[in-house]
Amino acid sequence: MATPKETLWELDPHTTAKHEILRRYLAAWFPILGTYHSRIVYIDGFSGPGRYKNGEAGSPVIALDVAVSHRKSTVGEIAFWFIEEREDRLAHLKQELAAITVPAHFKITAEAGRFHEKFGKVLDSIEADKNVLAPTFAFIDPFGFSGIPFSLIERLLKHKRCEVFITFMVDAINRFLEHPEDKVVQHIVDAFGGAEAVEIAKGSGDRIVKLRELYQSKLSGAAKYVRFFEMRDRQERTQYYLFFATNSELGHLKMKEAMWKVDPDGDFRFSDATNPSQMVLFEVDPTKVLAAQVREEFRAKGTVTGFQARIFVENKTAYLKKHMTAALKHEEESGHLKIDEVKTDGKKRRANSYPDEARLTWA
Repeated sequence: MATPKETLWELDPHTTAKHEILRRYLAAWFPILGTYHSRIVYIDGFSGPGRYKNGEAGSPVIALDVAVSHRKSTVGEIAFWFIEEREDRLAHLKQELAAITVPAHFKITAEAGRFHEKFGKVLDSIEADKNVLAPTFAFIDPFGFSGIPFSLIERLLKHKRCEVFITFMVDAINRFLEHPEDKVVQHIVDAFGGAEAVEIAKGSGDRIVKLRELYQSKLSGAAKYVRFFEMRDRQERTQYYLFFATNSELGHLKMKEAMWKVDPDGDFRFSDATNPSQMVLFEVDPTKVLAAQVREEFRAKGTVTGFQARIFVENKTAYLKKHMTAALKHEEESGHLKIDEVKTDGKKRRANSYPDEARLTWA
């Protein structure tokens, strides 16, 4: 969609799906982090006015709604930092926030400014004092590609228990790769942390895919787990990606669960992949696809455990344990997989089950 000029604008279907992923993930993030830490931080770097033209909740209201619903699970302070560049939208956001009743341990700040400038100063201060950033979830949701320097995202991810969820406007980046103004091109260079993206314009092949692969590679150098979610329009044209990056195994799993629970509708479809060359369509039965991936991973490794298979599926593929169960059953029924009757704990294995203690051998 084009960048809206008005204070409030209409909510589009892709944003609805994006917000549903955010809502579902935060429903896990707030209780998990809030249970064990005295302070956690939610940052909305491009917060907007808080609501849309027809009254739908924006990301700040969604985040607060989820946190209030799980307030009993948190033991310490939850800090909300909403940053919005436009004064008219900030004024509307403050009105929305004032109408929400929150517990005393919620600390809310809404201020005008540019995300990269505001947050950059905070990181400068923390790093100068050799302090550690509290567990932080940063939702970075720009309309374009300026103001999201990769250097800032990389600095954030260096702090423990810090994560980013980024709207990566790849279609816009692709259209501006060869822009005549140096200032515009520099925003692209900053977003990738180097000039490699600009060089893509000089080559052949699918530029959208190459830009996605490059950004995924950059994030993978800064975080252990990277997940992306693709938004396409009716013409099957990629509009943007939602990138999630974390160093938390549990956070990665919870984000995958959130993504799989968001159903596609007629206006767009979603795809997700860990292997950049392997796309996964959510409306397709993943059993055979995952079965082939697991077989390829373990067939030359002799006997492995169900635990090893589950960790591979959860950490290295786009899938969940429920998908693994179906895939292993398919492998067993097709004769590719043999499973010992007795598990590693000495107990008999139940048919059609694939617990962590199971012994698995691919033929």
